[in-house]
Amino acid sequence: MSDQDDPWLTGVLREAFSPLVPDDRWPLAAVAVAGERTGTWLSGASLTSGFHIGSVTKTFTALLLATMSITGQISPEDAVSRYLPAASGSPTRLIDLATHTSGYPRIPRNLKARMLLRLRDPYSRVRDADVDRALRKLSRQPGPPPHPFEYSNFGYGVLSRALAAAGGRPFGVLLGQEVLAPLNLQGVVMETEPDPDRRRLFGHNGSGAEVEHWHNPALLGAGCLFSDIQGMRRYLVANLHPETTPLRAALELAHQARKPAGPAMEVALGWLVRATDQGPVHWHNGGTAGFGSFIGFDLPRRRGVAVLMSLRHSHELDEAAMRAISDLRAQGTGH
Repeated sequence: MSDQDDPWLTGVLREAFSPLVPDDRWPLAAVAVAGERTGTWLSGASLTSGFHIGSVTKTFTALLLATMSITGQISPEDAVSRYLPAASGSPTRLIDLATHTSGYPRIPRNLKARMLLRLRDPYSRVRDADVDRALRKLSRQPGPPPHPFEYSNFGYGVLSRALAAAGGRPFGVLLGQEVLAPLNLQGVVMETEPDPDRRRLFGHNGSGAEVEHWHNPALLGAGCLFSDIQGMRRYLVANLHPETTPLRAALELAHQARKPAGPAMEVALGWLVRATDQGPVHWHNGGTAGFGSFIGFDLPRRRGVAVLMSLRHSHELDEAAMRAISDLRAQGTGH
């Protein structure tokens, strides 16, 4: 894969994302991949600027599940209760958490009450004991999975805790050893890791004011990662060219669509799969109080886009990214 920026790809990114950063008010970094070529476009950011990627973290958590499944450390069909005593008696499986079909809410009530205590950094107030309390209560509710699709930050936090218990290592260590290191993703780091070179950017709220970073100590798998655009480029390339990585089988397992997730949408392991006139797009977005992110790709055509912005997530970011993917597909034959 060439490290040279392709002018056409850079132009597609500039056209798609420049309207989102008027007067360079906040940093944005974007990358596109088409076959063997890549392009990058930066506005107020460097190649090593760190952005909180929010819920895009879930695709890494799901890839860890797929990796541990391929290596025989777990089975996706394992009950969560096998690894987490707080889930005792529950039929919920790891695969249900990974596909948002566990029946768990986005955030349980007792966690919401904790989060209201610090709205500027809500997840920082959630503790392990709070998660266990919610898990015990939810495990007593009737009805075997799978349930209808319901997006759940809590479910992915529980999934990361179960994987850590199964792997006998803290989630960050496990993710680093099983996923980040094999894919050479040095630019993707846990929020708990030090930042001696101060590469992590401040986020911005909808008014453009700087806001503090969110922290997520008890639900790591739901949204604990920072990344620079180089890390996102390598991750995008790995997903589009799994045969070039040591995690080919796990990546391909994660890509498989499994359950309906709404009109013209299915869910894979972590990824949402959107039906379009040009074929399916695997994608996920992320948002915190101060950052927005998006990654999406067309597997058959090997084309995709990732974008990181230090402004709270908006639908405009998703729409711009999907337009860029459409442009890559439509124009790709001529370049």
